[in-house]
Amino acid sequence: MLEKRKFIRLAAAIGVTYKILKTHKRIKQALSLVKDIGGGGIRLLVKEDLRVGDLIRLEIQIPHLKEPIEAVGEVVWFSAQKDKDHERREAGAKFRDIDQKDLHKIFEYVHSIGIG
Repeated sequence: MLEKRKFIRLAAAIGVTYKILKTHKRIKQALSLVKDIGGGGIRLLVKEDLRVGDLIRLEIQIPHLKEPIEAVGEVVWFSAQKDKDHERREAGAKFRDIDQKDLHKIFEYVHSIGIG
């Protein structure tokens, strides 16, 4: 399989708060986990079904930073899997709106942990 990623990804279980940005519904913010992160976006566990194209507001808790990184991501894929005990939902989102300084912090984190 040909890898299409432009950025290195780091498998990291770090905290993230997300909120779906919809104008017609009042959606609460949800606390979850990032499954992996890179300069282009994130994969995260979600609590509800998402659609490709949904925009989500993200607050990513990079461990060594005092303040979360804020970004808006666009859902590029969504997966829901059921087994007999529970259901697991994951989504991949590319960064649509993120401050360049925050993006640089993500690059530094990924490279310092992933490459060492």
